[in-house]
Amino acid sequence: MEQSSNIHVIRSGAESLVARYVWKASRSACAVEQEKILPKGTAEIIFNLTDSTLCFKDAEQERFELFKCSINGLNTSPFHLIKGRSQTFIGIQLHAYALKWIFGIPGKEFTDKVFDGFDVCPSLRTLYERLTGENSFDTQVELILDWLRMRLQSAKVISDRSLLFDLHSERREEELSVSSICKRYNLSDRHLRRLASDHLGINTEDFVLYRKYLNAFERLHHGSEQLTTVALESGFYDQAHFNKTFKAYTGLVPSEYRRQKSELIGHLYYAPGQSDLISQTY
Repeated sequence: MEQSSNIHVIRSGAESLVARYVWKASRSACAVEQEKILPKGTAEIIFNLTDSTLCFKDAEQERFELFKCSINGLNTSPFHLIKGRSQTFIGIQLHAYALKWIFGIPGKEFTDKVFDGFDVCPSLRTLYERLTGENSFDTQVELILDWLRMRLQSAKVISDRSLLFDLHSERREEELSVSSICKRYNLSDRHLRRLASDHLGINTEDFVLYRKYLNAFERLHHGSEQLTTVALESGFYDQAHFNKTFKAYTGLVPSEYRRQKSELIGHLYYAPGQSDLISQTY
């Protein structure tokens, strides 16, 4: 199997407020491969430049073909891809709040869904056509960054954007609760609920639990701490509560993820029909 990957981290400019990085992944293999993508707390725009790719959610076993340009909102359950023998994907990993900012559509409309990007935003079709006409990753990145700048210039100003940045990057999970967030930022419960639904795509109670899960998820992937330590320092009552929550989001208990993880956080790879996951990377 031949495979390659590129990544461009977005560190500056207006586009860095909404996007984390642009990536490209290509593969040519003898066999079909299945990929399980766990909830990562981000949204994504993905351009499929080659073969057809089937996808399905854990809760919906019905398979459908991935669009040429897909917009995927915040996920709270795993997402599966069944990839053919040859693919090239280009993706823009976005902060969860970016979808409302870029497209003017409440984040909750995208949560746990995949939309045809061409239907959501016609300019994505033009961007797709320009991307397919280029082979250079650097040039493709510039095309994407130009598109992001254009969308941000025409987007409505978000008055609460600094607050959204803080909420999205909140790391004090051991103190995190709806009441503590309201008190810390001098918000009414109603205002917080509106922000969470419109911009983060999730209700406030679920947001609190999701933040704890994400913190634990990153610790599991990058560290070697005891599971009990991960649980308590991420704000869970005990390891049993942690195990239950982690499995609700991923279908795996924490020890299973740590054993099966690949180098790319939240991505597991295996051959379709196999029950044992085979960890590979792009």
